[in-house]
Amino acid sequence: MASRDSHPRDFETNSADKDFHPTTTHHPSYSNQPQYSRPLIGSARNGWQPGAHEGSRRGSSSPADDIKSPGWSQMALSVNSAPRLRRLVLIYATLFIFAWIGWRMLLSPRLQEQKSLLHSLDPTSRTDTSGRIGANSSPQFDGLVQIRTLHPDLVPGDIAGVKAGKSSRKRLIIVGDVHGCKEELVQLLEKVSFNQKGGDHLILVGDLINKGPDSTGVVNLARQHAASSVRGNHEDRILLLRQEMVKTKTLTTHDGDEDSGFSSRELGERAVARSLSDGQAQWLENCPVILDVGQVPGMGQVVVVHAGLVPGIELEKQDPSSVMTMRTIDSDTHVPSPKKKGMNWAKMFDKHQSKLYSSLETSTEDPLPNTMTVVYGHDASTSLSIRTFTKGLDSGCVKGGKLTALVIEDGGKQSIVQVSCRDYLKE
Repeated sequence: MASRDSHPRDFETNSADKDFHPTTTHHPSYSNQPQYSRPLIGSARNGWQPGAHEGSRRGSSSPADDIKSPGWSQMALSVNSAPRLRRLVLIYATLFIFAWIGWRMLLSPRLQEQKSLLHSLDPTSRTDTSGRIGANSSPQFDGLVQIRTLHPDLVPGDIAGVKAGKSSRKRLIIVGDVHGCKEELVQLLEKVSFNQKGGDHLILVGDLINKGPDSTGVVNLARQHAASSVRGNHEDRILLLRQEMVKTKTLTTHDGDEDSGFSSRELGERAVARSLSDGQAQWLENCPVILDVGQVPGMGQVVVVHAGLVPGIELEKQDPSSVMTMRTIDSDTHVPSPKKKGMNWAKMFDKHQSKLYSSLETSTEDPLPNTMTVVYGHDASTSLSIRTFTKGLDSGCVKGGKLTALVIEDGGKQSIVQVSCRDYLKE
């Protein structure tokens, strides 16, 4: 009896477990151990968990320590550890990088170019104009035709006049640099359905000859179609070379092989000069540096040159050599250059005409006839370049690019037609 009473007393004296109610069960293996109605997990201590000792220390800290805010380093670590914040930081950083790259590579250069254009076209920004091109008379060259005006009967007119029967249908087919690629020129004329008797007129922007396989064939085709052309830098060089060869009586002699002292390019140009007949050479000599097409509805005054024009300078005062060779132009002196580095002349010219048009809008009912549109070639590095007042047509035919035609119809309707070319420079 005494042994049975000892169990209740043991439990009663255990103050830590006074809420438990033991029950005795008969179990095969643990018949003598008590079972509790409260789950055992409730009596487990969490000393195994990370930070448990720190928690116990915080529990024993003073009230002043409990209200102390965490340090900045801990706050930064906790913020950085948030996945959502990390994603936002990454997104904003990426956007910032792309915005910076866009500013440095796209927006900033364009703003600088725009600023330079406006400065170059501002007459109040130039106090000394003595050194500017066009301020003095242009040089004169013997045997060089500076300007020629296209016959008015060849210029497209107003659509209303055509519909009313007052004028016939007309088209201008202006073709970029051919460089002796006769086969491609034939294909292009077929593609635009060229019909000379039906009112079409062919205009070539210069560099008909040299580099390609059939320079004389291109000249013959142009003469066959009664085409107009301007003098390009290649025509200029070949014609001057031919004149020199006539003087030295070497036009009909053979240059020999590599021991002749001429480079491969010089040998090729001398061969082209020899291939031209007197009639072909004379036809090329008669090609003007500047072809004034006249007023075309919707385009203003249209001018065809080989390389470019200096904005704000009369056609009569343009330097012929520069008109055949320019690519860039100095923003302060307006002196043109054949180099590729610098302000593109076409951009400056287009901006100049745009400002002219805007200045006349309030005082003129139709400002367009007072503007000028230039069609040119020469600059194959920029390829096809169509702007409002400048149309660049050299698309690199001789080196495997395309041969391009700008078709201008009555009413000023414009379209671009192209054919693919073989790379003759690699053959």
